[in-house]
Amino acid sequence: MKQNLESANELIATFAQQRQVLLRHTAEVLCPEPSRSSSQPSSREAQLSAILVSSLEELKVAEEELTERIALLAELRDDLERRVRGTRQLFDLAPACLLVSDVQGQILDANRSCQMMLKRDSPMLERQPLARFIPSDERRSFRDGLARILSTEGVSDWRFVLSRPTDAPVPVSAAVRVVRPTGASGEAVTKLFWSIRVLDPAEAPIDA
Repeated sequence: MKQNLESANELIATFAQQRQVLLRHTAEVLCPEPSRSSSQPSSREAQLSAILVSSLEELKVAEEELTERIALLAELRDDLERRVRGTRQLFDLAPACLLVSDVQGQILDANRSCQMMLKRDSPMLERQPLARFIPSDERRSFRDGLARILSTEGVSDWRFVLSRPTDAPVPVSAAVRVVRPTGASGEAVTKLFWSIRVLDPAEAPIDA
């Protein structure tokens, strides 16, 4: 949207330049050199004057309409940026463990709760495979589970164990939603959105 606004501002500048060119051209046509001028303007000059004045008025109206549209686009951009910031804040501060990954389970984003659960800061999680936090003897089963999820729209209760480098392993349940690219979203690749909760000891055994 920022690029569109910049293009629109350039177009307004072009309108203004064209209007100045027309004004100069009008002055040259309607005010010829004294040696070529006559005491009375010809009908051709009068007609040309009317056409140029009309063209200038239409150009000014178009410039004003474009200015109004640019102002509206700027308001929409500001509103969108506020919504994006609000959504980002909700994601970061959510009490649930939330993360975004690609279809291979590579972590693209993780909120604070997820960072605390995995005992890792955001830079140490970014681009890391989620399978790294699965016990080595369960990673094949975990990857098979990922492949099954991609053939559906997601799962609501996928249970497995997360292995943490500086703490004991923890059993969790994950709700995973598959988000596929659409023209409206602007996304180019399929992503997985995860909501992870720690299981109570009394809950059912692990699936993975």
